[in-house]
Amino acid sequence: MNKYFDFSSKQLKFLIFLGVSALLLGSLQFIQNFATPSKNSPSFEIQLGNDQKIMTGIFKVDPNFAPADSLELLPGIGKVLADRIVAYRQHTRFKKMIDITDVRGIGPKLYEKIKPYLQVKPIE
Repeated sequence: MNKYFDFSSKQLKFLIFLGVSALLLGSLQFIQNFATPSKNSPSFEIQLGNDQKIMTGIFKVDPNFAPADSLELLPGIGKVLADRIVAYRQHTRFKKMIDITDVRGIGPKLYEKIKPYLQVKPIE
């Protein structure tokens, strides 16, 4: 017997083991639920070198708030277009995803490429 709730030392060790195990399993479940892309998420292609491609999970950016370096991650968007998006949103808010085509240099073809990666949050 010890001073903790009259448990024996073996019982106390077992309870600690159960608590740590539950914490680890809960953390793993949380990570699996929120860090893994869903099955219907489109893939984002990354070039590693000559003829080497890797498909990664999806991410979404809001063109109203994303910094230029995050916008550069979109397929077909480089530093120049990312800077134009940032400059455009300083005087006009993107209300719908299609509004990004108002930025000079983003036409219908490029819009279709970046559309799966855009998310415009409504004004609250």
